[in-house]
Amino acid sequence: MATPALLCRGIRWPAAPGTPSLVLDDENQHARDVALEEGTRLGFTVLPGRWCLGHQLIADRTHRTLVPCPTGSLVASGTQCAPCEAADQSRPMHEFHRTGRASPGLRDYLDQPHWLYVATFAQGTTKVGTAANPSKWRRLAEQGAISARYVAWCPDGVSVRNLEDLLTSELGFTQQVRANSKVRGLLENHATTAELDELNASRAEAARTLLAQLDPGTLAGSHAVEEAWTPPPQGQVLLAGFDAHRLQPYPGNLAEGSHGFCVAAVSGQVLGVELGGQPEMFVANAALLKGRKLALGEHVTQSPPVQGALF
Repeated sequence: MATPALLCRGIRWPAAPGTPSLVLDDENQHARDVALEEGTRLGFTVLPGRWCLGHQLIADRTHRTLVPCPTGSLVASGTQCAPCEAADQSRPMHEFHRTGRASPGLRDYLDQPHWLYVATFAQGTTKVGTAANPSKWRRLAEQGAISARYVAWCPDGVSVRNLEDLLTSELGFTQQVRANSKVRGLLENHATTAELDELNASRAEAARTLLAQLDPGTLAGSHAVEEAWTPPPQGQVLLAGFDAHRLQPYPGNLAEGSHGFCVAAVSGQVLGVELGGQPEMFVANAALLKGRKLALGEHVTQSPPVQGALF
């Protein structure tokens, strides 16, 4: 009997600190998620192609429905086909403060407290971002930040995005860091986690200083806060390898072929994996699995020779 193909939606983090999961759906949209606990053995073959992940309908701030792609379409880029992208009620979220266009459910979602944060990643890039109150911790966990601080509490999603744009224009903070860049930063680091935390603290202080200069009308009910984000414990072993300059690139492309490894750490959409009982930790970009179909099985990725093992 052929192994059923499972559609991968990436790594999902819980709302509060806890175990992340590789989200997998079978052909009947039944969850076949794999908890990414330390020591989890994961083996699979990636089938050719990338599939649409469907779209979301938002009823209100606490209820949303994921609708699978009605046609099961292949996509050349991104994670949605054109019809699903058009039907997705979450897509106007980041433009609502400029356009005012949103479904009633999305309006209700945005009409709740939000947090403005400043996050720093392994390559030294600092970004500004937003999180609705229920996603306060998870939003940063799923992005794989090395260090982050909340700099403002805002009464709604409009005021927080106006401040986000202000920090981008005045302080030069980016609003997006690509997955490949995060992986490269872990492998080509020129700073320690302590130094990146110091950098983040400095960037956060610059943000609060700017916010303190704003008039009440611009703040629109928002106020500055000083609160550090707590990174998930699942990434600590990976960060220790980062500090010791001992991380190795995963010897393969997770977008294709067969793979098998032991999960040792998780940071955002990045896996720290062990191969063949070797002491080295290899960094794998699990973001490449999003939209792919996987057939689970007993596969093994061979460990390549690494510099430290040659002497």
